[in-house]
Amino acid sequence: MDVSVFQSLLSSSAVPWLPDAALARWAWHGAWAVVLAALVSCLACGRRRMGLMLLVALWALWPGPASPAYWLGLAFQSPSGMSVLLCLVWASRMRPRRAFVYRVRPVLSRNEVILTLGGVLLGWVLLGDMLAWWPVSVYALGFGTPALALVCVLALCLWLTGDASSAGQAASWSLLLVLLMFVLTRLPSGNLWDALLDPGLWLVLQIRVLMWLLRPKVQRW
Repeated sequence: MDVSVFQSLLSSSAVPWLPDAALARWAWHGAWAVVLAALVSCLACGRRRMGLMLLVALWALWPGPASPAYWLGLAFQSPSGMSVLLCLVWASRMRPRRAFVYRVRPVLSRNEVILTLGGVLLGWVLLGDMLAWWPVSVYALGFGTPALALVCVLALCLWLTGDASSAGQAASWSLLLVLLMFVLTRLPSGNLWDALLDPGLWLVLQIRVLMWLLRPKVQRW
């Protein structure tokens, strides 16, 4: 490909495809409902756990300033699609009477390591973009088709060449599902990076990397 053609793709001024406003508003509340319910699932235990999760989720779905999602959205925008999916999986695997007990695995799957390190690296790249360290706006590339095509190719390669363990396959499928939902809905903002990563998830990934480095046996999140 000619260099000028590649540069024109990166600097294209075409109007990005954004999600529907009404859909984005309800998805905003729904995403925070899932995240808050997952948080309650790790704090609560016993028979009241499911009831508290449902109550918090319904509260977050309530429209207007009475909802915690309204204020969380003003402060942090919407959680990424990856965060919502991970919270769903996490909440479904939590046991009522063992909220803080996780199965320890001495060996990590290759796909988990690649996706975790990739998320950490992407977060630092976006932080550098916010500080205007790069000659090209990396965040703006998330609105274009080339970035989406590149990530889809990488996700397919990871799925086809990844390990056969259940954890590795789950990591690959998580990325593919998030990409599929983004292609169909463009949620949460029409930007690919917002669908893959958010500040909260980036912080969790960095903590997980530190746990890998500081402990010989890593707890599974």
